[in-house]
Amino acid sequence: METTSLPPLIAEISEGSVVWQRLEGIDYEVLGYFLSCHLIIEHYLDEFLKICHPSLDWDAARQTFGQKVALLSNFKVSDKYDCIPAIKHMNSIRNKLSHNIEFKIEPADLLPLNQYLAKVTDGKNGNELPTSPKEILEQFTTMTCVLFAGYISSKAHHTKHTRK
Repeated sequence: METTSLPPLIAEISEGSVVWQRLEGIDYEVLGYFLSCHLIIEHYLDEFLKICHPSLDWDAARQTFGQKVALLSNFKVSDKYDCIPAIKHMNSIRNKLSHNIEFKIEPADLLPLNQYLAKVTDGKNGNELPTSPKEILEQFTTMTCVLFAGYISSKAHHTKHTRK
């Protein structure tokens, strides 16, 4: 993997001297993958809200991810497929990343996402639960988007909805 060097951070200023702190050990691949998953889930949240409430001007509302998720707090297909708490947790990680460049995403940070995966698969998927951050994110994002895609597709079909 290619080494990327970003400018150092200011660690402290003491008696007129600046102490610099190098940024090392940041896993840009996991960080980028996490942010991409977050954006993809947000896309599905947007489409879900738009198809459920087509008369509202969602583009003018310009809501944050957290606000969109808050609107869906009561959305639950069933207890088994209740992904909203895990999505809220994912957003809390995104918020940590936005305020701490050195925050590292570890499998333990993604426990609510993995717990959701355990619940929806009932251990019947023939595979063990994912263990690496990228695998957890991939499976969680896929399962979450499939849930919303199914609802969006069904609603579009039944209402003969048209939108670009």
